[in-house]
Amino acid sequence: MATVPTTRWDDLLSSRALIGWTGPKAPGTGTPLTQSLYEFGGGLPDPASFPHDKMLEATARMLREVGDDAMTYGEAQGYLGLRELICHKYELFEGLNVSPQNILVANGSGNALSLAFSAFVDIGDPIITEAPTFSGTLNTIRRHGAEIHGAPVDSEGIVTSVVREKLEMLRSQGRRCKLIYTIVNFQNPSGPTMSLARRQELVALAAEFDTLILEDDAYGELRFEGHALPSLYALDPNGRTIRAGTLSKILGAGVRLGWLCAPAEMIPALQAFLFGGGVNPYMSRVATYFLRDHLEEHVKLLIDIYRDKRDATLRGLREHLDGTDAEISVPEGGFFIWIKLPTGTDRKELAKWAAEASVEWRSGTGFMPNGGGEEFARLAYSYESVEKCYTGGAAFGKAIRSSMA
Repeated sequence: MATVPTTRWDDLLSSRALIGWTGPKAPGTGTPLTQSLYEFGGGLPDPASFPHDKMLEATARMLREVGDDAMTYGEAQGYLGLRELICHKYELFEGLNVSPQNILVANGSGNALSLAFSAFVDIGDPIITEAPTFSGTLNTIRRHGAEIHGAPVDSEGIVTSVVREKLEMLRSQGRRCKLIYTIVNFQNPSGPTMSLARRQELVALAAEFDTLILEDDAYGELRFEGHALPSLYALDPNGRTIRAGTLSKILGAGVRLGWLCAPAEMIPALQAFLFGGGVNPYMSRVATYFLRDHLEEHVKLLIDIYRDKRDATLRGLREHLDGTDAEISVPEGGFFIWIKLPTGTDRKELAKWAAEASVEWRSGTGFMPNGGGEEFARLAYSYESVEKCYTGGAAFGKAIRSSMA
């Protein structure tokens, strides 16, 4: 019997497919599959928080009431009931009034962001992002061929004076920034919430330099302390802001439902890159039926869960890092702690000691658009139990101590 040669296909990959690709990945993490005692690498929602029984009830009730409509193609802009629910969520948590006509449902927030990049960014177009910013979005931007200009982040969010410098530099070259990408609440990975003054400045800059803002808000409801600030979308009188949201962090990542909130006249341009007969009409209805009855109480439960995990991780870290010059963020919400490593930390030694302690974590290098970040580490406290957040935080703090020269 003749031997069938192994099919070669990797040499046919497009240049965009090769960006950030190194083989099989863990779903949603962008990193190789691993088995760790402490999973602090990806921003994975707490599986113990998933409302299994109530989702079963919502599914049964939905099928009884809706029937065949849930099992066929849906509306191109997304299930109307879900879009109405998103509008209700914005009003409930922010006092923001938008119409279902402003909402385009997508297959998670990653897909939603990709729609915006596809609609507005050509190969070689300059855009501005935070530095650091979410590594998954960085890979999406790179695959769209954009020229990325990074602006630093401090305790008030993106540094708008640097954004102005970048915009002025591009204008002096006869070029226009296509959009500014920012994570406004509990920034991933570094944690701060953008101040009101910075939000107002960024909106003004977009108008002055004739560009757009892509506002990523995956964690906004998960606020432990402080008060919600108006979104860039709410502050923008000029219709230059597109806002991305998701149910991944308040219901479940496997639900795969995100959206863009944009001026109604912009929706057709964004929708032109969304194919397939409406995004997940079945799951859209299940999520809507559950959240109509349980949204506020479920979010309150999640806030308590994730606050306890954050505090436990911080306690563990501080047991070993107090007395060093390490800088450890205390985010007001969200999933992540950002650590500026102490002076004298050997990064190779840290990787070795963390691996021996079986702690999965992320180096700051993966979040930088144009290099750097070696002095930072990110921990995601969202997945593990409170007890393991404490012991894992202590294990990582000890690994840092052990790696100091």
